[in-house]
Amino acid sequence: MFAATLMSLVVYVIGAGLTLLVPQTGLQVVMAVVAVVLGVADLLNRTPHIWRQVPQSLVRTHPPGMLGLTWGFDLALLFTTQKSTSLTWAALAAALLLHPSFSWLYLVGMTVVGVLTIALRSVTWNFVPLSEFGDRLQPWFVPMRRTAGALLVVVGVLTAAGTW
Repeated sequence: MFAATLMSLVVYVIGAGLTLLVPQTGLQVVMAVVAVVLGVADLLNRTPHIWRQVPQSLVRTHPPGMLGLTWGFDLALLFTTQKSTSLTWAALAAALLLHPSFSWLYLVGMTVVGVLTIALRSVTWNFVPLSEFGDRLQPWFVPMRRTAGALLVVVGVLTAAGTW
């Protein structure tokens, strides 16, 4: 939660500055474009993500508690881990461009849901095993990504239409 709070602070400061410099209509148009671009990326199976994770060397050099803390901090930053859809990116953009004053609620809320999902999956690991390649080869993965992409395109189009 600490990392998400730090992230929300950055989003708030940048977003508040943008709202002073750019008219609301301009920010809505940018958000519409971002949503459509992210949606198309999901539809084309090109969800953006950063090719970086917590360094594997930490497994050998950090005690379990510190390693868990480091991994949890990284997860709570939201943008540093690989994404299955662009919904997280769209939520970050919306917080930044449309509602920076609610950034803490959005980002910490997303983090709490993400951490609870990981915790639930960890507890139920033995009951619903992953394939040897992980969740990415599950039959629901591609339809989930395409559905998220289509919804982002619709949200982008509706946002653009609402701006005019």
